[in-house]
Amino acid sequence: MDTKDYLNGKANDAYGYFGPVKKTKGYMFRICTPHAKKVEIIGDFNDWQPKKMRGYASGVFTITIKEAKIGDRYQFLITDANDEVRKIVDPFAQEIIVEEKCSVVSDSSYKFKNKKLKTDKLNIYEVYMGSFLHNNPDDLIKYAKDHNFTHIKFMPVSEYINYKSMGFTSSGLFAYSKRYGSSLDFKKFIDKCHKENLGVLIDLDLAHFDCDPCYLKSLEEYFAYDYDDIKYSYYGDMNFDPTKNFTKSYLKSAVDFWLKEFNLDGIMLTNVENMIYWQGDESRGENDKWIDLLGDLIEEIHQNKALALASFNGIYKYDFDFDYCIDYSLRPIIRSMQDLPYKRDSYKKEINSLIVSDNSKKILGFNYIDSFLDEASLFMKINGSNAKYKQYKTMLTLLYSLNSKKLLFNGDEIGSDLTFSVYDNIDLDELSEDQVYLNDFYKDISKLYLEKEELNHVDSTTKLLDVEGYSLYAYIRAYKEKKLLVIINFTDIDYEIKSPYDLVELINSSDLKYGGKGNINGKINKNETIFIEDFGASVFEVKN
Repeated sequence: MDTKDYLNGKANDAYGYFGPVKKTKGYMFRICTPHAKKVEIIGDFNDWQPKKMRGYASGVFTITIKEAKIGDRYQFLITDANDEVRKIVDPFAQEIIVEEKCSVVSDSSYKFKNKKLKTDKLNIYEVYMGSFLHNNPDDLIKYAKDHNFTHIKFMPVSEYINYKSMGFTSSGLFAYSKRYGSSLDFKKFIDKCHKENLGVLIDLDLAHFDCDPCYLKSLEEYFAYDYDDIKYSYYGDMNFDPTKNFTKSYLKSAVDFWLKEFNLDGIMLTNVENMIYWQGDESRGENDKWIDLLGDLIEEIHQNKALALASFNGIYKYDFDFDYCIDYSLRPIIRSMQDLPYKRDSYKKEINSLIVSDNSKKILGFNYIDSFLDEASLFMKINGSNAKYKQYKTMLTLLYSLNSKKLLFNGDEIGSDLTFSVYDNIDLDELSEDQVYLNDFYKDISKLYLEKEELNHVDSTTKLLDVEGYSLYAYIRAYKEKKLLVIINFTDIDYEIKSPYDLVELINSSDLKYGGKGNINGKINKNETIFIEDFGASVFEVKN
């Protein structure tokens, strides 16, 4: 790395220059803090006695410690112009012990044997890493493949202090969280996923950082805004200032680090509204400088031949160069399912709009927020008691027949009735009979999505059909000469529809094998009657 590039906000490889760098004997340590009067280092290698580092005009302080070895803990001591001393964790440390607020000399170098996944089909399984700590990693790989997921996306895995933040407020963007094990084990897991043709993605929240004074807050003059009204987020975290060159180099390097060092298939930049708008509040206007930096981060991801993904808390209407974005497009569906069946027709305009909209650049699905808000899982939010599983299968049919990429949060594939918590694990093995039926249905509807170009091809089309009925939807999904008919019934009324086509039924949520009543259609000739049970859904192949 050229130091001038870092100072000018142009570096993307600062992690190879700062932090402990292996030398013939020991390690070289560097930190950049131009306003410091003096910088010292303390650690296991010098009995925690301050040792002065050499300063340069660039603001870089450096020292080589021949005695330093892997596993040694250390900290920097920064003396400012007022002779006040601040203790800080290395901003580029790749291992941190949060309980002791210290950096660790580490080496997790690994040569990957398998290449990244190449596919245009995305069915993403969102996972909180802490939920699988007591499981064999190979079991997660097998489970994801058995359930037709193409990618596993982990919620943030970089080091963080507060459990309640779930990792979205990082205290060390270059450090894999020790609570999840070692970064070397994570790299081996990713390599195994690629061997099994399974992609791996992670969340990165780059808008803000933890306010603990032993971390980046000690260098806030280089990273944070100078004005209190914009320095802190609504959640109390400290906002990165995108106009500052240190921020630019630090964040671009963080993106490059995770993609190169972990061979990831993509990164999801989370809560991007906090970048696009001042304080994440649309009413305060757009933050042009963050928008510029966001473009640089997307370019950095693409240069690493990885997917640039985003999550947006709202309806995403921007035209950034993200490959795909997940937003709140499905919230009308959730609101509808929470309402009484006879009231659901009032959502028809919104749902019709969702069905016919061009969602080809979106990831539609249900993420952890949908199993966290209102202290109720996605399944628990559905109105009713005995018919919950029927309704849930119909909702999944709608999701997997829309023209978008897909995402489900851990447990939604079984209809978990547990509210998501970072302290609890979801048991994916001990399922009730209803959950087994639901899980079997999920496997088949997701497999249909992956197999049928009418459902997964970027150039597939959607045509809404005019059918009479409350909360009843029918539409054609087509690609070239191939067509599928999808019928969705979100209310508690049975319907009979005169078929305008010759049809072969591919899947019916009322099938006995999914715990239904067995009211399936099979083969239907033109002008014959299609039967759709209350809260039922079917997908048919249209025969020419």
